[in-house]
Amino acid sequence: MLEDLPAFGRHHVPTASGAWRPDEPIMWLSCEVHGDVTVVSVAGEVDLSNAHLLTELLENVAGVRAPLVVVHLAEVTFFGAHGTEALVRARRLLNRRGGRLVLSRPSRVVRRVLDLTGTLAGFEVVSRFPPDAVDRRPARPVAPDTAGVVELSDS
Repeated sequence: MLEDLPAFGRHHVPTASGAWRPDEPIMWLSCEVHGDVTVVSVAGEVDLSNAHLLTELLENVAGVRAPLVVVHLAEVTFFGAHGTEALVRARRLLNRRGGRLVLSRPSRVVRRVLDLTGTLAGFEVVSRFPPDAVDRRPARPVAPDTAGVVELSDS
């Protein structure tokens, strides 16, 4: 009986013929930390059904001390308005906390959607990856004050 269960994270969906096939994911996310740089890589389709996962990941990354977050978008094949919202929200959160959000090699699809929505100009875009190629300004320490508001430290 246990051998009949699908592998974790994999589901089976019916086809028109009545047979079952594995339901493959349409988006892949990965997150790596390299010192002061956090790299979030996105591949596949970012749409209404899954953009919340990107939003949650970016908010979690921005919620911890992350001076520089690089979002690698070269492998994105579809990018909807909800993906734009995820990037804009993460950029705002990082800016409030003294961090930076950088888009690395956005695919033509991503670049087009960001351009059409008028949000592309608000992002720092780099053409090289991995993060070692990112212009590394010295990270400024971030420290919460007694009210829980994050302020930049001069040290």
